Amino acid sequence: MKKLVILIITGFLSLNTFSNPIVSADTLRIDGKLVLWLRADNYGNGWNYGYLLGSRIMALFDNYVIPTAFGGATNYNMARQVYDQYFIVDEKYNEIAHGIVDGIEQSGVSLFSQVLNDNLGFKDLLIANSIPDFTAMDEKWKNIGPGCSNLTSWGEATINAPELSGETVISRNLDWTNNPNLINNAIIIIWAPADPDEQRWISFGFIGLFGALSGINESGIATFQNMSNYISSATGSGFYPVNLAQRNGLEKMDYNLDGICSPRDVSDAVRAHPVSSSFIIHSAGPSSLDIPAEILEIHNTFGDTIRTKINNPEYFGDNLVATNHFRLLKPPTYCVRYQRINDSISNSNQMSIVRNWNVLKTAGVSINLHTIQFVPNKNILRFSFAEIGTPAYQIEPTEVWVDTLFALVGINEIKKASAVEIVISPNPCKSLSTISVRFETPTSFICRITDISGKLIERFVYLNPTEKQVAIGWGSANIPNGIYFCSIEFVDPASGKQYKESRKIVVSK
Repeated sequence: MKKLVILIITGFLSLNTFSNPIVSADTLRIDGKLVLWLRADNYGNGWNYGYLLGSRIMALFDNYVIPTAFGGATNYNMARQVYDQYFIVDEKYNEIAHGIVDGIEQSGVSLFSQVLNDNLGFKDLLIANSIPDFTAMDEKWKNIGPGCSNLTSWGEATINAPELSGETVISRNLDWTNNPNLINNAIIIIWAPADPDEQRWISFGFIGLFGALSGINESGIATFQNMSNYISSATGSGFYPVNLAQRNGLEKMDYNLDGICSPRDVSDAVRAHPVSSSFIIHSAGPSSLDIPAEILEIHNTFGDTIRTKINNPEYFGDNLVATNHFRLLKPPTYCVRYQRINDSISNSNQMSIVRNWNVLKTAGVSINLHTIQFVPNKNILRFSFAEIGTPAYQIEPTEVWVDTLFALVGINEIKKASAVEIVISPNPCKSLSTISVRFETPTSFICRITDISGKLIERFVYLNPTEKQVAIGWGSANIPNGIYFCSIEFVDPASGKQYKESRKIVVSK
């Protein structure tokens, strides 16, 4: 199992000004996965999002959202009209989207889309966050939404697992498309809202998205969106994007005001507005809840129902499964992934953390982009992201503590023991930074400067230096505003081990 690897960060972004001492946004990597954390108001979170990742947001629009998800500029312009006519969102999401657009522009990245031959605006961000909802708006968009499979186990199903003793474990396969533009733009976002009625939460998605396609909050509630197998033409208007509705239920301390944060908050948030398409929403939480897990089956015409363990075959015990097929709102149809999970459970309905993960692996497919596991009572989060040619479920997961991720919000630097000391000043910089590298004994090393996508910007090689400390001057006068990483690669003379230490440099002019 992979251990938590957090690259040390020394640069940070404060809302609209780098003189503000309150850290409001930053990026880091965990086992190579990009993580963004945000702790401002709605507009500020959007602004920081756009400022830090603007070039990648624009690239994803031109390389995936417009040409692939919506089928080209003509169809995308139709989607713009459909959105204006049929969709609504709360003002907070308009604020986030406005902030992203302003942040992109302020970072120096052009908002002009070469594919669309037009500038992107805030509504385009909202359209991208409504991709699953467009599946019922026109036949050409019928299959653009994510697939997915999920398994929650608790109570009698986990009572014999020493590490659980009846507690909940939740696993999720996000199946979409193995398009490299999605694979290379996976992101984890840690949200720390400014509203006192809201709580911190974590989203798993793709750069530019800000809904809860897959999300967990600090109360231990998780929610995952699947498409269903019944998609019919949308009727009516006032449709609310489903991933934003899930976010409402997840982010609010108590969305439905029933006195407790539970999976029902998410279900009620989704049911609060008309949906345009057909969805299966699997939400789960700690085993101490009266109903630790439930599945909302909802359709734009048929209505909705909530499925719980009482609707299961008896041999399932305390396990709840969702794929992409209604099982209660409409008569179930055959699903090979559901059948594989069913076969595993029929052999034994007893689950440990590892078996819960492995049973869901039986439903793995080639287009599996994220595999996520959450143990709310223990604050354990495990996840794998797909790589080119390898689906996520086949990759060894990274394991982290959820409270460690939440603790990152507001912390400027995480210190750890290291064989090298790296200091970058000034940081943020305008035209020149000095990278000071200090070893216990003079050591050969390579210094690489890369952008946030991993593209090499500059490389310095130091062979057999005579001093313990080396100062490297990096000129950034011709470098665009944004986030860059300085990596020092060396072999520790004492242990003979190879090391790679990274720090972040923010260029802001």
